[in-house]
Amino acid sequence: MGIKFLGIVLLLVAGILGGGLWLRAELAEPDAPTQPVGMKIPPKIVKVIAPPPSPPAPVPEIVQQAPEPSPPPAAAPRRPDPAATPEKPVRIAIVIDDAGIDRKRTRRAIALPAPLTLAFLVYGNDIAEQTEAAAAAGHELLVHVNMEAESRAVDPGPKVLLRNVEPDINLERLKWMLGRFEGYVGVNNHMGSKFTSDPESMTLILTEIKRRNLLFLDSRTSPKTVGSKISRSLGIPTAVRDVFLDNEPELEAVRRNLARTEAIARRTGAAIAIGHPRDATLDALAAWLPAAKARGIQFVPVSALVSGATSE
Repeated sequence: MGIKFLGIVLLLVAGILGGGLWLRAELAEPDAPTQPVGMKIPPKIVKVIAPPPSPPAPVPEIVQQAPEPSPPPAAAPRRPDPAATPEKPVRIAIVIDDAGIDRKRTRRAIALPAPLTLAFLVYGNDIAEQTEAAAAAGHELLVHVNMEAESRAVDPGPKVLLRNVEPDINLERLKWMLGRFEGYVGVNNHMGSKFTSDPESMTLILTEIKRRNLLFLDSRTSPKTVGSKISRSLGIPTAVRDVFLDNEPELEAVRRNLARTEAIARRTGAAIAIGHPRDATLDALAAWLPAAKARGIQFVPVSALVSGATSE
């Protein structure tokens, strides 16, 4: 036990002496670096974790406006295709028969938009003045030659051409009619359902018409007419009526026949309609002519629709 106690005392003395030496070193050199006593312990390496990078500041969105659309380039002018067939015009000739007798209604016909074709009965009063007024308004003139009808109940007028008279008498009557006014381009028949069906009578009259370089419009008052056939065989410029406008002289009937005329013209390219100076006819034409023109109809004198010499 005494030895054990002695060891403890020695350890205590050694600890006291060591502490005194360390204290003296601290007091003597206060700025000297501290030297650890005993075993050197490496410093603890601490891993520094960098904070996550801050997200970039948002870039304000730049909205790019679409540029204003530029106007389309002007279309180049269309060049006509030489191989294409040009569209045919739709043409109509309106003929007013029996002009010159009823002067009031004849004036109304003359006042309609030109060009119309006015066929004047030659035994009217002031016929030269009336025809001059019609020509000055831009209308075409025909001599409306009165010819024998099938029915004796109707009166074709004075100096009518008849089948049962001498040929010279008919020629004299025709020449009288053709001398009543000037400026006409041809003739058409007034009535004449019997006369126009007779080849011999029509050949006589049409030969004189050819001699004067006139055209012939066959009014087709009879399905038996030979007028257009003989006229073409003689080489006379010839036209044929397609529609009678006012066999029924009511306004609605005239309007239906005008629509029929337009339908024929659109189907075939041309049509000829004959009317008379009656109130229903003139009223219907006054409304229909400008409306049909706006739809593309071309109104022409009847001379524009004649055909040349052909044989049927």
